[in-house]
Amino acid sequence: MKFFHNISTLEELKKAYRKLALIHHPDRGGHEKDFIALKDEYDLLFKRLNKQESYNKYQKQHDQTKEKHDQRYYEQENNFKEIIDELINYDIDLEIIGHWIWVSGNTFPIKDILKRLNFKFSSKKKAWYFHEGEYVKNHKKSFTLDEIRNMHNTKKYKTNSKTALNG
Repeated sequence: MKFFHNISTLEELKKAYRKLALIHHPDRGGHEKDFIALKDEYDLLFKRLNKQESYNKYQKQHDQTKEKHDQRYYEQENNFKEIIDELINYDIDLEIIGHWIWVSGNTFPIKDILKRLNFKFSSKKKAWYFHEGEYVKNHKKSFTLDEIRNMHNTKKYKTNSKTALNG
């Protein structure tokens, strides 16, 4: 680079360009070739820095969104703690998929408990599910439980006791 040195932001570039343009502009006694070279170098650096700043802005937004999602997931997991604590001792498969709790396995003996906890039964998936708040389906697709697991964060909870109902 002939004109610009140690420039790392668009603001620095614009400030340096204004100063150099006053020096090298033909109407101010500068040479036309130098001014054209200055303008070309400015355009090149502007594109690079603009692209870099756009990427940095996107990355920052992405990181903030991920952080909010992770925080929401953590809060939700804490909200689900009471439900999980109540169900963990039964002989069932219990997992959080995305923002839902899914219960499968031998659920017939505890169906009244699941109903009391506001679970609903999905006959297609042969599993009970719980979700806080309203859910509006924005598509006509029907996913299997495995497809849903692949699309979202999943945390499986193993059962502690197979004799919880007998004891």
